[in-house]
Amino acid sequence: MKNYLININNSPKAKELEVLSDSTFSFNGTAMNYEYKFVSPNILVLRIENKNFVLKVEKDTEADTALDNSDFLIDFESEQFNVNCKNELDILVEKFSKNRADKGFKKDLISPMPGSIVKINVKEGDKVKKGQVVIVLEAMKMENELKATNDAIVSKILVEEKKPVDKGQALIKLEPFQ
Repeated sequence: MKNYLININNSPKAKELEVLSDSTFSFNGTAMNYEYKFVSPNILVLRIENKNFVLKVEKDTEADTALDNSDFLIDFESEQFNVNCKNELDILVEKFSKNRADKGFKKDLISPMPGSIVKINVKEGDKVKKGQVVIVLEAMKMENELKATNDAIVSKILVEEKKPVDKGQALIKLEPFQ
């Protein structure tokens, strides 16, 4: 099962979507059958409860969080919708960040769970943008993209690829732009 929070057109309350199987999902507590097929890179045919929907889906490059792959523009019957979709890891990281007393600049990129480093996408001295994928962490046979929480400079990389890490372990030290 995969859980997502979907926010459409910046509504005050996000909707819950849970993928139950390859053909069933639950949207705000209502289970539905679905099928989908991309007929081109950005045209999706979605069949929900035997009703077809044709959607044009594009990355929202204008959104503040465009680098984190969670903002989309969806065109349905000539009406456009801004959609923000967060997976379980995004929600966990956001919740973890909100509960921390220090709301300022985050100097350390912290591992949200135990796992092993698959890929380090930066090197010391690199400038990174908020939302940029810095490290790929494998946990429970899933690859999770860990993203920069601020625009920053990578001052120190504390881990190596293919090495295990613990929950709460500092992975990268960041410094603010001067």
